[in-house]
Amino acid sequence: MNNVALKPDGSLAAVVVRYERSRPATGLSAFPDGGTSRVLLQRADFYVVSVKPRGLLHRSELTPHPNQRVSFEPHLLGWAGEAVYLQIQGCPGTPGDECYGPLRTTSLYSWVPGAAVADATTKPVVSLMSRIDHSASGFLEITREPYGVGIRTRIGAAATPLLRFNGVRLEVLP
Repeated sequence: MNNVALKPDGSLAAVVVRYERSRPATGLSAFPDGGTSRVLLQRADFYVVSVKPRGLLHRSELTPHPNQRVSFEPHLLGWAGEAVYLQIQGCPGTPGDECYGPLRTTSLYSWVPGAAVADATTKPVVSLMSRIDHSASGFLEITREPYGVGIRTRIGAAATPLLRFNGVRLEVLP
C-alpha cells in the first residue's frame, strides 16, 4: 500500500495500492546473480471509501503507460475540494534499467464523486492528511496496517480495520 488520505472533513478516505506480479528469472538468465524478475502485471488500485457509514464509493485499476513501467510508483497527492488527485511515475525501458531525473515521467489523475478517474492537466493545491483532530467533530485517523487500512477515533486507541487485503485486492469491512 502506498498511501492513504482523509478528506479534510473526515467523510471520505482515499487509498492507492501498488500491485505488481512477477516471475523470478530462470535458467541462464538467473546466472550468476539471480537475474532480474520478469514483471507480469503492474497496476495501481485506487479506492475511495465512506468513513461513516462505511462503504466503497469507488474502485478502479490504473495501469502504467509503457513509458512508466520501470520504477512504477503510484502516489496520492491529496484532496482539493471534492476531488482527490493521484499520480503515477516511472521510466521507459525494461527492469534493471536506470530511472532518474529527466527519464522519469508523471501522469496526473483526479476523481470526483459520481465520476470515473480522469486525466488531470494541472495540479491544484491539495490537502494530504491522515489525521483530523477537531475539538468540535472529534478525532479521526486513518492508518496503514499489515492487514490493510485501519481507522482510529481516539488518540492512542487500537486501529479498527476499515479495509483488509483479500489476497489480491482490498475489501471494505463493516
